[in-house]
Amino acid sequence: MESVSGIAKPLCHADLIGYLETLVPNRLSESWDNCGLQAGTRKTPLKGVLCCLDISDEVIDEALAIGANFVFSNNPLMTNPLARLGLHAFPGILLSRSLASEITLFSAHTNLDSVSGGVNDHLAELLGVDGCSPIIPGLGQSCKLIIFVPVTAVDRVAAALFAAGAGELGVGRYNECSFRSSGTGTFRPGVGAVPQVGEVGKINFVDEVRLEMTLDEKLISRVLAALQQAHPYEVPAYDLYSARFSEPGCGAGRIGEIAHETDIDEFSLLVKNRLNATSVKLIGGGLKKCVKRIALCGGSGFSLYKAAQIAGADLFVTGDLKYHDARSVLEQGEIPVLDAGHFATERHVVEVCARWCRDFVLGNNVSIEVATAQSEQEPWTVM
Repeated sequence: MESVSGIAKPLCHADLIGYLETLVPNRLSESWDNCGLQAGTRKTPLKGVLCCLDISDEVIDEALAIGANFVFSNNPLMTNPLARLGLHAFPGILLSRSLASEITLFSAHTNLDSVSGGVNDHLAELLGVDGCSPIIPGLGQSCKLIIFVPVTAVDRVAAALFAAGAGELGVGRYNECSFRSSGTGTFRPGVGAVPQVGEVGKINFVDEVRLEMTLDEKLISRVLAALQQAHPYEVPAYDLYSARFSEPGCGAGRIGEIAHETDIDEFSLLVKNRLNATSVKLIGGGLKKCVKRIALCGGSGFSLYKAAQIAGADLFVTGDLKYHDARSVLEQGEIPVLDAGHFATERHVVEVCARWCRDFVLGNNVSIEVATAQSEQEPWTVM
């Protein structure tokens, strides 16, 4: 945490958001998803944090009770664009209440599913599934920026771009990453130009460095503004284009192995108990008597079923199976599915989110409460 004249600068919501977006980058989210800041302001001083699965009236009650003004949820309050916003119906009533209470809402959803150490890795850990890798490895969507800079200014320009957020790799594990190669730049300034080097009307040759780095698409405006400010040329030369790259350890679902081959009914009961699920539903139990290689995806993950089969799984653990999906498993599936429910297969990640927030608070040496919502439960009762 920065200080001025030895006095600690109070943390604000932007500080925590920046930290969380380094751990769980928005670029890992699906195109249809709505991750990040849901409502509120980044400038508000941080007073307390409540982590939850879903934003609800009960969760806001809990936040107010402990003095938390930042709610970190797994599931976003809104995923579809709103044509209108009524303040007396969902989700407007929750937005209205949170804003009136000066509570900021922040969400990490499909990016939290994909990221290493997120929903699916923690689910695998709970179920004793080791040696995991993504069922479908993740490809990050990013940008590649190439700038041509005179040798004398390259360090200054690079520092400005890094400060703006460019040059990060490995989901924030590495920063200030770049590639530099030397060459010769040429230009002929025309009438009205005000070149920092060279002469108007003459061809000029300058020793330059080709400076390359990646950046999140959401940072383009900020990084280009930093480039214009730091670059010595009146008109900096640069290329910017979209890029796809692998994110080690990230991706959809997980697949690994349990220590010993186990009877499928016994393993299903283990899942129920370890997730504290109200019930589990086994579909296609006759396809396998014993299981060892387990595929899983927290929440609604049946879209990964065929990929799990191809990857050699003995069983696929997920939630929210629809009737016709269950029928397709019985009629043409090769492995059984264990539906442990959306809530039970995701709820555990709230503790992970809280641990990250506590690490942030401790790292900044401040006294701010971080809690997990206690009011959340399955939205239905199993009779």
